[in-house]
Amino acid sequence: MRKFDYKWLYLGLILVLVFLTLAVYAKIFRADFVYDDLGFIVNNQDIRSFTPFSKFFLSPDIFTGSNYAAENIGGKNWRPVASLAFAIEYRLFGPNPSGFHLVSILLHLANIILVYLLIAKITNRKNIALATAALWALHPVLTEAVSWISNQSSLIFLGFFSLAILAILNYRDGGNKKYFLWISYLFFILSLLTKETALGGIFIFPFIFYTHFKNNPTFQVYKKTFFNSLPFVLIGIVYFIARFQIIGSIGDHALRGGSFLKNLLLAPAVFAKYLALSVRPVNLLVEYSNFSIPQNLLDTRVVFGILFFVLFAVLILFGRKSNKNLGFGAIWFVAFLLPVMQVIPFQDIIGERFLYAPLVGFLLTAVLGIDGLLSYLKSKYDRNFYPIGIAVAILIMGAFFILTYSRNNDWLNSENLWKSVLKLDPRNEMAWSNLSGYYIGKGMALRVVETSENLLNINPENISGNINLGVGLAMMNKMKEAESKLLYVLSKKPDYQPALVNLAVVYQNEGRYEDALRILKKLNETHGSTEGLQERISQVESIIKYNKSGPKYPYVETELQGPAIEGNIVNSGIYGKVILTNGAPLEASLDVFKTDDALNPVISIRTHDDGAFQIPLRPGSYFIKSLNSGSFKPVLEKYPLNIGSGRWLQIKIEYDR
Repeated sequence: MRKFDYKWLYLGLILVLVFLTLAVYAKIFRADFVYDDLGFIVNNQDIRSFTPFSKFFLSPDIFTGSNYAAENIGGKNWRPVASLAFAIEYRLFGPNPSGFHLVSILLHLANIILVYLLIAKITNRKNIALATAALWALHPVLTEAVSWISNQSSLIFLGFFSLAILAILNYRDGGNKKYFLWISYLFFILSLLTKETALGGIFIFPFIFYTHFKNNPTFQVYKKTFFNSLPFVLIGIVYFIARFQIIGSIGDHALRGGSFLKNLLLAPAVFAKYLALSVRPVNLLVEYSNFSIPQNLLDTRVVFGILFFVLFAVLILFGRKSNKNLGFGAIWFVAFLLPVMQVIPFQDIIGERFLYAPLVGFLLTAVLGIDGLLSYLKSKYDRNFYPIGIAVAILIMGAFFILTYSRNNDWLNSENLWKSVLKLDPRNEMAWSNLSGYYIGKGMALRVVETSENLLNINPENISGNINLGVGLAMMNKMKEAESKLLYVLSKKPDYQPALVNLAVVYQNEGRYEDALRILKKLNETHGSTEGLQERISQVESIIKYNKSGPKYPYVETELQGPAIEGNIVNSGIYGKVILTNGAPLEASLDVFKTDDALNPVISIRTHDDGAFQIPLRPGSYFIKSLNSGSFKPVLEKYPLNIGSGRWLQIKIEYDR
């Protein structure tokens, strides 16, 4: 009788796992850019080209984008490989989020296979590898890393690091062929250049060399462990120094709690939270700014965090001597959490994306522990409990599938994302601020005012809340109230760029063009010249010049209230109405010309019967020429315009007899 080949069974099960993962993340293909995606990708001019190529390795702002860094709204990250990946994807897909999401999901699928191969090689047990990979692939806490484009770095770094470990194991199994070590060095360097979390790997390499190269006498084992691990440690040190030189700091946030000692209490509390998320992945948040800071050692989270950290340390020591697989899972989990446990303070207290790599080790430890328990029960009671274990694992996977599928609804757009935060944390200031910003982009003035007021009820001094409320009021044509809010912000932060920009727009909408120009020129001096700022200055100067040569017609009513254009490549232009001087609507024909070509119109349109029109235009200088409509003639011969990137100008065109 022919023996059954289990190799094909496991291959089939891996394919089923890949299919399930695709199914659980399928809806993400139609998700928008959200949160940091707008700064890191959509508005990041640095990834629009590959020249100079050196910028990917020498610029401290390449990953987050120069504008993001200039506005001081977050910490810097030196991630050359991840930045290069974004540039390649932007070249392939442009500002289309579906392409970026496709890459993220493919990276996650590749990592599932790598995790399976790695654990199978470490444990020499395909069932353990399959169970760990399956639970990890569908775990709900991974949605932040997989569904949020900005966190592709987590996916890429784990792939490179897994390949580094696999190369070492091939070095072990391939007769100590040195080129496997050189391959491992290369993949470790690439993982570091993708994300700084890979630095935790310097604790994993010695464990691998010690536990998997024990055929020599004790002294020789220590000696080979030291010399084999040394290059990885040196690579880590060189990387750390280079990163410090590029970005100029170790962490990117001030100490929390007022002292280093109180800040240090965060480490066990954060460790306990990551354990809780690993075991019970519910009530997930993208923003944990309201995570309370422990005040003393008696805080329950600190106590449990210390106890479980000691437990994992014991597992590592036990694994070093008796059970290397259990120890490998424990050290993998701890090593990759160390860089994000707030010993060195940085911006995000908790980030579910930080569990993407560590969770592999945690689940391997859990699966091995349960396997050991089932084996013990079998030997003691002479009964096979493994079918029960398999059934429980399948039930857990089913629960994970449902939770992950549901969680991905939150990542479809910014509104869903921030509402999901506020549902669990109604006093989250960042969530209210970002939700308000989303409504600004959609032109929903009432929602902007409502969400901004909710934020200011929590914290009346919140800068974003006051600015967004000012913008919302301006969108409702309440210019004096808007001006008051923006001036209040500037009384607190006189050079704050967003407040100055919006105040200039308010003055422009009020017809106070000289005041608007004064502010724009101040911005140009204090914050540096940019293409967008020069477009604004040129536009206001054109209006002032026209008003001096004829009657004053503030035909540009606003540029705050652009219509939402989903999936439209040209996301800038003009819209508005043609009206009679008495306010009645009028249907008319309009020609739009480039400033440097007054003979050939870019586009000719006929407005709707209510006078409304909408014309997508690429950024640049234009003028509108209005054609006679029956007995009615345009009040102005032409309307000069400067269209900025991503800006929609609201235009009022008047006719008279």
